[in-house]
Amino acid sequence: MAAADDGSDNSEKGCAALSSDDSADVYTDADKKAAKDLNGKLSDDMAGHMDGHRASCARGVVETAKERGLDEKAASIAMATVIVETHLENLTGGDRDSVGLYQQRDHYGSAESRLDVAWATDAFFDELENVYPNESWNDASIGVVAQDVQRSAYPDRYGYQADDAKVIVDYFW
Repeated sequence: MAAADDGSDNSEKGCAALSSDDSADVYTDADKKAAKDLNGKLSDDMAGHMDGHRASCARGVVETAKERGLDEKAASIAMATVIVETHLENLTGGDRDSVGLYQQRDHYGSAESRLDVAWATDAFFDELENVYPNESWNDASIGVVAQDVQRSAYPDRYGYQADDAKVIVDYFW
């Protein structure tokens, strides 16, 4: 995974942090194909809105879950979270000091770290395992678990994205 965008136009950089002058044209053909395939399968917020950037970000979340040895449900919890928080965009800004896919606040780490998809996803999973030890997240719904990890002011939003999150995770798994 690439860290924050350094301004180069490297087509292999994956889920780079987006700034106003970034373009979706820098993502791989595989990312673009995944976006096209997924657009026909999604039914909620992401339906028709997947692009190469979002597909590369989704791929990064799933790859991190796999590398940690977590299951598809854990990946789906993370995916529902990033759909709600940023619609799968690795944002360089947000509410107050929030940045990245998960809109993590500065107490998580540096902005550069929070813009690195693997790092940010690992930080999300660290909190998931802290809140739900011994994979106890499997006993609760995706929306409830995502809210318990994120502690959002809008607790009901995550559950609505669970179906699309599962579709995206299944595609990349």
